[in-house]
Amino acid sequence: MMTDDGSYGTKGLVTNALKTLIDSGEQYGEVIAIGPLIMMKFVAATTKPYNIKTTVSMNPIMVDGTGMCGCCRLTVGGKTKFACVDGPDFDGHLVDFDEAMARGSLYRPFESTAYDHVCNLFKKEAV
Repeated sequence: MMTDDGSYGTKGLVTNALKTLIDSGEQYGEVIAIGPLIMMKFVAATTKPYNIKTTVSMNPIMVDGTGMCGCCRLTVGGKTKFACVDGPDFDGHLVDFDEAMARGSLYRPFESTAYDHVCNLFKKEAV
């Protein structure tokens, strides 16, 4: 377990621990990354020079679960994929993370407004 601030597990970036593990001589057949896009991008970048299969779990906005809305559209290996029907797991070395992050940022204002107006989870007192 790794956290940026050390509040849980080891302090540091998961990519630093990953590189240490790989460089220790241990053989890895696959790395699976689930988490923030930026972390998965750099995990894939870390494993690529070693030719270690890297699977990432993409979790973009999904509206209809059929691919019709296009909200979860990704470019993987130069081809358009939809996380809701083609994934959510993809080859991390083929995902266009920069595009995925740019697309994800389009929804931030809407998510913020919806959170402020609709989400009551943090407005209630703990009993």
